[in-house]
Amino acid sequence: MKTLAMFVMCFFARLCFAQQATPDGGFFDPVRDPVASMMNGRLRLVVSEEVLVRSVAVKLARVGSIERVDRKQFEDEWYLTLESRHAQDIEQSVFVAVRLKPDGKGEYFADAYWTACTGEGCGSCGYGGRMNGCFCMYDKPGEPGTPGACYQTFSDEPLLVKVPLKQPR
Repeated sequence: MKTLAMFVMCFFARLCFAQQATPDGGFFDPVRDPVASMMNGRLRLVVSEEVLVRSVAVKLARVGSIERVDRKQFEDEWYLTLESRHAQDIEQSVFVAVRLKPDGKGEYFADAYWTACTGEGCGSCGYGGRMNGCFCMYDKPGEPGTPGACYQTFSDEPLLVKVPLKQPR
């Protein structure tokens, strides 16, 4: 009888834990889920880079091969940043910065404000915050001394969208 009681209690405990761990069936929802968390004085991603890249790529088709996902602070605000190559032209740079808003408890959520810097004849675009905007960090690929340009796009419509935590195979 004790064995049966233990089995039933373990079954219910496991069922309750499973429901708490994935309340939405294994999806990242930027409205509900934080992107980063402040731990020991450092902002750390709590969502995998792969999930964040898929979430951005749904709405911003020009994001191609991702070179770097990071967190950066501009003008006292935190941003999720993605540095990539353009999906249509590998020589062009795309830099995306999504503002993160704190909830006051150490969690940071994706804000609706974001900006993208797209290079034309530029090896790599940079972003200096809302006051400084986009700029070209390196000359045109393969042509040293040929200056390029980075064009800025910004929006106040959310960029990150709900995506599955695991990529369907």
